Amino acid sequence: MKADKDNIATFVEVIRRNSLAAAARHLSVPKSTVSRRLARLEEQLDTKLVHRDARRVTPTPEGSRFYESVVDAIDVLDTAVATIEESTTQPRGTIRITAPSDLGRMILLPELARFLERYPDISLDLVLTNRFVDLVQERVDLAVRAGRVTEPNLIARKLMPSDFQLAAHPGNEIDCDDITGLQALPFVLYRKRGQTQVIRLERGRGNDHETVELTVAGRVNVDDYGAMVELVAAGQGIGLMPELHIVEGENAGRLVRIFPDWSLPAPPVHLVYSTRQLPERVRLLIDFLCDRLREPGALADSGTGTAPAAALGG
Repeated sequence: MKADKDNIATFVEVIRRNSLAAAARHLSVPKSTVSRRLARLEEQLDTKLVHRDARRVTPTPEGSRFYESVVDAIDVLDTAVATIEESTTQPRGTIRITAPSDLGRMILLPELARFLERYPDISLDLVLTNRFVDLVQERVDLAVRAGRVTEPNLIARKLMPSDFQLAAHPGNEIDCDDITGLQALPFVLYRKRGQTQVIRLERGRGNDHETVELTVAGRVNVDDYGAMVELVAAGQGIGLMPELHIVEGENAGRLVRIFPDWSLPAPPVHLVYSTRQLPERVRLLIDFLCDRLREPGALADSGTGTAPAAALGG
């Protein structure tokens, strides 16, 4: 008996979302229809494809192999159909997008405003939050995330760099010729127990590559880079922070970069989505943001963002 294509597509959504209910919402069909299609596919293949319990659906070993063999074909088919349907009309509909609060405020909002001007029939549902957002369960089309993307079921596209650099208040005269002299000056520390922290910086490439390890101390410890900016701008110490934050502070005349040749490399900011089967409006936004924020000088034009604390040693 041949397997029905609708049943296969339904199976793919169930595995992708680990839930019959979530798959039903995505497909705009009753949950009973999803359950019936899944049972029918197992009957057609004479193979048990999933384990079900009260909370989630997980694939059997046979189900996992079948999913891997069909998911790309289903995505290609759905994308082709969506492209044909949307090619005859102006891009329209709503994009649900999430980002950390400060990153969204400083770099995303100006670009989204430009995007809306270009595509008047597209609407945005913007969720700015520092909590972890489950893209599938919360039906989010696109996320902006700083740092490594470790979830195996998500697709990540590099958006912009997010290296760390040193900054101080413009009136804070740094009287040292060697970067190691900073160890005698107060710092605003990030997520560090105690009053000392080890930071590792580097500069140059290839044969000119150098690294330095500094043990720095400070009276203030913060868990938010926005707070670090405020304290450094108030003269409470030197801060090691994402370059994105420094740019905004420099533009406002509140921060100055020190030892600019030295930095702490960190994973970039990514655009993250849960499927390659993207509506045209979402693909347009991804391409727009990548084009805008990868241009030379994009950080200076747009503002700043966040990066992971894991980059700091201790």
